[in-house]
Amino acid sequence: MKRNPCSFSFRPSALAMAIAGALLSTSSQAADEDIFFSELPVVASVSRLPQPLSEAPGAVTVLDRDMIRASGARNFADLLRLVPGFQVTPPNQEGAVVAYHGLSNEEYTPRVQVLIDGRSQYSPLFKSGVNWNLLPIVLENIDRIEVMRGSNTVSYGSNAFLGVVNIITLDSSQTQGWMVAANHGNASVRDETIRWGGKAANADVRMTYRQMSDDGFRKMFDGSLGWFDPHDSRHNSVFDIRVDMPINDRNELRFSLSHAEEVSQFGRPKSTSDPLRDLSQNSTALSAEWHRALGDGDEVKLRFSHVQDWASSALTLLGSDKKFYTYNPPGGESVTNELEFQHVLAFSKETRVAWGLTGKYSSLMSYAQFSTNDWKDRHSYRVFGNLEHRLNKDWLFNFGGSLEYDSVVEWMFDPRISVSYHLFKDHTLRFIASRAHRSPSLYEAYGDTRLIISGTNNKFDRTFFADPNLEPERIDTLEIGYLGELKAARASIDIRGFREKSPNRIQTVPYALPANSPDNGDRYLGYLGLIGGYPYGRADTPLNLENVSIQGYEYQLRWQPFDSTRLMYAHAYIRTYANLTDESVIADATNNIPKISNQTSESAPRNSQTAMIMQRLPFDIEASVMYYKSGWMRWRRNSYTSPYERVDWRLAWPFKIGSSKAEIAYVAQMSNHDMQGRRETRIANEMHWFSMRVDF
Repeated sequence: MKRNPCSFSFRPSALAMAIAGALLSTSSQAADEDIFFSELPVVASVSRLPQPLSEAPGAVTVLDRDMIRASGARNFADLLRLVPGFQVTPPNQEGAVVAYHGLSNEEYTPRVQVLIDGRSQYSPLFKSGVNWNLLPIVLENIDRIEVMRGSNTVSYGSNAFLGVVNIITLDSSQTQGWMVAANHGNASVRDETIRWGGKAANADVRMTYRQMSDDGFRKMFDGSLGWFDPHDSRHNSVFDIRVDMPINDRNELRFSLSHAEEVSQFGRPKSTSDPLRDLSQNSTALSAEWHRALGDGDEVKLRFSHVQDWASSALTLLGSDKKFYTYNPPGGESVTNELEFQHVLAFSKETRVAWGLTGKYSSLMSYAQFSTNDWKDRHSYRVFGNLEHRLNKDWLFNFGGSLEYDSVVEWMFDPRISVSYHLFKDHTLRFIASRAHRSPSLYEAYGDTRLIISGTNNKFDRTFFADPNLEPERIDTLEIGYLGELKAARASIDIRGFREKSPNRIQTVPYALPANSPDNGDRYLGYLGLIGGYPYGRADTPLNLENVSIQGYEYQLRWQPFDSTRLMYAHAYIRTYANLTDESVIADATNNIPKISNQTSESAPRNSQTAMIMQRLPFDIEASVMYYKSGWMRWRRNSYTSPYERVDWRLAWPFKIGSSKAEIAYVAQMSNHDMQGRRETRIANEMHWFSMRVDF
């Protein structure tokens, strides 16, 4: 059994020239069959019910295989630049930071749920966020990506706070035979991939291995060193096995096993506070899923997953008095087990329901995060449901809800109501109201990070101290959307207007420690200038301290004017307002409050734009150009990134070697100028590489 598959000026010079050049060849094209254009896709990532985009209770961007290949991306995070409202830093040893609508001061990505074939990529070890360097995915194995732009804790739990990225991989039956591919270019880009697909009894099997390496950033600034080449290379590998085994006409089993690992270089030359070192990390995951079709659209699924994450790095800091202070580097290990049951049933032609139960157990040990080797445990249970009711041919209602118990924050209830009205054929208005929560990470709830004087047992400075009364973040969303399919023009438009309000966003702020805090090391460290002015010291502490309102609009246009030409354009306008609900608890308020408020309100650019053209040229040559433009923004509290325009392009020639398919390509990223990373003092340079792929 196989599954069914405020404003700034726009200067389009670089984009316009690229599009004009690509379109010059259109008149010489023969009338191929419709290569790209098709009906609006059916998605299941919003309500867990298969629905056409016009009936889904949320705005969705779909990236298909053609777009993924044409983008020239080496890593998954880069693909999200094509989605309106998303911002992505250039990857280096720290990995990408990915944000939707800002709120991005964390090291990892904790507010956008990322799924690979239904399994969450959130990790307790990585502070309940997504470590993009350890995604166990090979781009050649992706069938499509469904990105829901907006909260969806109703369907995917408390951390689908601002959106959901659902990565759907190819069925093993679609990847039979061998595939080898390689990228070689400047910045020491060396990527190799090998994949085999075949049969084992009645099961379809796929095995994939990929390794990637590069030099990362080539320019970094330090006040004492000036501009220099950083210690910034990285090596990454992924091994993946997937087995699809039909049992009979109604039942199917799927197994997957993956292992991703990375070694990244950190540090600055001659630095006593940031010495040269390596960070090693890996993630191993095992998943099993049983799927039974009951007939007439009814089905049940049972999925189990087991994930183990590990990281280790050694680092010692040298103080100004030549004594060593032991620093707790990133490191530790975590284990997560999850069991999920889902049932989809159709009561009638007008009414369908998807409901289910989820149980998750996590355990984390990290001396770096808790100053102890004790394991921290967490468990959660959730019941969820989505009901779709068609009142008549013009009105469609979606009602959803999720009730979740989390051992850290106890109960959370998240409702959603969506109304879709078909103005006329292929034109739909959508109204949505929803509530979502984000449960704090174990680090936010229990974290205790310290600097310790070497050779002592109790002389320490606490640098992070959790508040045991932390509550889950809440966000209330109102949105209106329009989706139009202009079949005569072979085009579609998707518009979303939104207002998102979070009255209790968790902010990590400098906080004066309570009088009973055992932070006795302050009096030993104060004379060194590391601490001063607070009788019981201070530490970074996460608190429900910020009232945030995000409003704006985003839209995406897709157009296929010719059989051989496909274009996409997206734009997002975002305004963020923030104020602290209690300023009295913040240490050194005069200096710190403006930094905190500014980072939130400027965490998303006011305007951002994306454009992509895919063009079939004579002799079957494929050309694509990607254009990205973003306004000024802050990734971090004490830094910013300037407005930028970025142009990537790819030129590929598919051909045959006997009965085998092959392709050679040339890819350029940041081809117009260098690009700032998480801050203005880290510069990503232009990258070029050749790639070759053979399927046999």
